[in-house]
Amino acid sequence: MSMPSIVTTAMADDREPFDRFMALSAVLTGYDEASLHGTGCAEDYWRQLCRVLPADMASAVPSLEQNPRVDPDYVRPLLSSDDWGPVMRNIIRLWYLGIWHPLPESWRGRYGSSPFDVERVISARAYKEALVWNAIGAHPMGAKQQGFGAWANLPPAPPEC
Repeated sequence: MSMPSIVTTAMADDREPFDRFMALSAVLTGYDEASLHGTGCAEDYWRQLCRVLPADMASAVPSLEQNPRVDPDYVRPLLSSDDWGPVMRNIIRLWYLGIWHPLPESWRGRYGSSPFDVERVISARAYKEALVWNAIGAHPMGAKQQGFGAWANLPPAPPEC
């Protein structure tokens, strides 16, 4: 692969790779695509990925054409691969925390680096809509307050197994 380059606007607007990104994100996070779109962060996350990955890698967010239903058995080898593993783990962190973590030096050594590959909260919305809050049954500190007197109520009971 060539050195990373910032993906052009035309590529960022290409819905096919974006749709593959969303299908993959659903499998990686365990949330359906509608819920992921409901966060309002999907396009920001896709844009971040396009800014960090080499253009040819971003346009091939794993070639899911061979497996359009994307099941966990297909994703496991991606998570352990030297090429896609760090990217897949970052996608998971992105959805759950709203934070981009820099890719490992070993990955950068193979594919080059991008000025956008720095640790950062993607946006205020990404912080508020991070999947972690729903997963732990909490609300983001300083945002989405539960309302006056919420402290007086017991937290919800955990779901039954």
